[in-house]
Amino acid sequence: MRYLWVVLGLLWWTAEVQAAPRAKFEPGWGCYIGAYVEKDRNIDGDMRRFERVVGKKHASYFTYVGYGQPFPRTWVEEVKAVGAVPHLAWEPNEGLEVIRDDAYLRGWAREARAAACPIFLRFASEMNGAWMAYHGNPALYIEKWRLVHEVMEEEAPNVAMVWCPFAFPRRNIPDYYPGDEYVDWVGVNIYSVYYHNADRRQPAHREDPRELLRYVYDLYADRKPIMIAEYAATHYCRAYGGPTVGFALEKMTLLYRSLPTEFPRVKMINWFNWNTLADGAADNNYCLTDDQRICQRYSELIRSDYFLSTVPAEGWGTPPSEKRPPVPTPSRPERMPGPPISPRVRREIGEKQGARGHWQPLSGVEARARWSALPRGTVALRGIENGDLVSGPVTLRVQLASDVRAKYVVFRVNNRLCRMTNRAPYLYLWNPAPWPEGEYRLQAVVYTTSGDVLQTETVRVTVRHGAGT
Repeated sequence: MRYLWVVLGLLWWTAEVQAAPRAKFEPGWGCYIGAYVEKDRNIDGDMRRFERVVGKKHASYFTYVGYGQPFPRTWVEEVKAVGAVPHLAWEPNEGLEVIRDDAYLRGWAREARAAACPIFLRFASEMNGAWMAYHGNPALYIEKWRLVHEVMEEEAPNVAMVWCPFAFPRRNIPDYYPGDEYVDWVGVNIYSVYYHNADRRQPAHREDPRELLRYVYDLYADRKPIMIAEYAATHYCRAYGGPTVGFALEKMTLLYRSLPTEFPRVKMINWFNWNTLADGAADNNYCLTDDQRICQRYSELIRSDYFLSTVPAEGWGTPPSEKRPPVPTPSRPERMPGPPISPRVRREIGEKQGARGHWQPLSGVEARARWSALPRGTVALRGIENGDLVSGPVTLRVQLASDVRAKYVVFRVNNRLCRMTNRAPYLYLWNPAPWPEGEYRLQAVVYTTSGDVLQTETVRVTVRHGAGT
């Protein structure tokens, strides 16, 4: 019975995500795989050789470009030739002041458009880290980011802008966020290392890559597709003084296997395939082709149809026309898949703490017993009334009674999922401008963590463009 709840929950979650409006190039189901391979000496940076070694075509490859350098036209054509899409990490390494609306920026954008393919543009990533030249002035960063976004929107509609902090420090990540309308995808760079900064006084081997992902995921996944723009696990560490193969196998397995069930809004993951130690660039070996065991595990992890090898070139964001593969079996059937919930929220909703301090979802029986004791009227949809005439944007707000701890809310318009959130205040700004005139049913559905519906509130309104609200 419990396994049935798991499967139904996963099917429900997949259906919800499928119905949501998609970002540019976002797949309706599954997760693109990508890599950085140009520094891999074993394959001479050859993307086709890399795919033969790992046994699967990749959807994307990335490279680094300094702001001020020309658009990498030749490299982009090489990526296109292997049936992948380019992912460019464009870095203003001389600081933010050099970014202007000028001939360089406009020309670069026009060359991106001339590439005539989808492009993921990861502009000024890891801005939350003091190691970047564009760190330290969030207001200026946001100003420049918005400028670049506006130019790309005008000159290169085939570009998806990816905003991408490092996994830590966390405290300042939200300070640099340019705003939903200026971001297509939210990324995060994560590395599983044995020691931070090659310093034995900074052990990192106990870190869980899922928890490094979770902070950014919890902040933005309800409204943006998530890209793990860079990930790798070290299998040789200078500070450790030897191989760390077992460590790498454990960490990479934890992360890749968690994506379909725990992090379904992660829509791309890229492996950073480079022996930085051998090249004197850093202190870890992340190269898949340097160790047969690591390469074999990677091949096994991406073998599932859930990991996608192609970004649709036509329709730019339209999912592939072929039949969607079956939903994968969850790797941990005892856990009910559901929305991302932080430890703080878990405590608020009353999940019980099990062995070793891990938070465990309430069983279906426990959840239904808890919520059935709540009086009706515990949920209210504010901001609009039945029969209203609507012509402009409306902010819908879910108000919960003080004793209600279930805080996962779905907003629908005529059964179309428009927003999901597990964070208060539970708001959705509905703009009826793109919708035809007529009658609409607006709904707010509050779910428990076990996937049960606590309550649904509905209002019916009429859209008349140009009329008063």
